[in-house]
Amino acid sequence: AFPNSTFHGYEISQVALQKAAQGVAKAKLTNVFLHDATVEPLGEAQGKYDLVLVYDVFHDSTQPLDLIRQIKTSLKKGPDTQSHLLCADIPSAPSIQENIESLKAPAATYFAMSTCLCLSCSMSEPGGTGLGTLGFSVPVAQDLLVEQGGFSKMQVLLEKQNARWFLVTP
Repeated sequence: AFPNSTFHGYEISQVALQKAAQGVAKAKLTNVFLHDATVEPLGEAQGKYDLVLVYDVFHDSTQPLDLIRQIKTSLKKGPDTQSHLLCADIPSAPSIQENIESLKAPAATYFAMSTCLCLSCSMSEPGGTGLGTLGFSVPVAQDLLVEQGGFSKMQVLLEKQNARWFLVTP
């Protein structure tokens, strides 16, 4: 698929990298390249990519702002360039109370997942941000992506089921 394109995957988990490599080999893909982000950070790929896709990552990241800045650095720059970050994360409201009111019964499941999985991931290193499952609300995204991360524009493209999609412009 897409033989005129190249795809680069960045991951910190050795297990995930091994499984991805097996999938690439099985599919006999020659245009997919995998990178261990602990050895080869995304930010080292300065101005290399037209599009960076991030799915369900920021709320689990120990340092989402650092990751966002690396993504911005990795995108192509210039007046004739239309590079973007396309990202999706769990739809959430700005406060606990608003999440409880809008999610109703599923709120308990989201908070339980956050406590048991997402917060433990996002706080697994000293100074971890700890956003958690419902921590990447639109105001938080605006702050991290635009205000602190240096992107010029962020818009919500779609919110469906358990994903809110953002299109972010350098």
